[in-house]
Amino acid sequence: MKTWLRNGYKVCEKHFDFDLHAFDIILDNGHFICTIYPATIDDMHAIIRDLDAGADVDGWEDGNGNTIRLSI
Repeated sequence: MKTWLRNGYKVCEKHFDFDLHAFDIILDNGHFICTIYPATIDDMHAIIRDLDAGADVDGWEDGNGNTIRLSI
């Protein structure tokens, strides 16, 4: 599993449902913000591509209808 470091937080990939992975958002102070749950393998790969390209998750949807807001 991979971890992406951002300014003030990190995104940690984790096992979720067989080949489908979820992504925890954790502030640098250790405070858990949320988990992003992709609906499909294609969505998961799109998230990974965006994270690899340096995307910031603030404003993303978490897969449960909630918008991610980071208070950094």
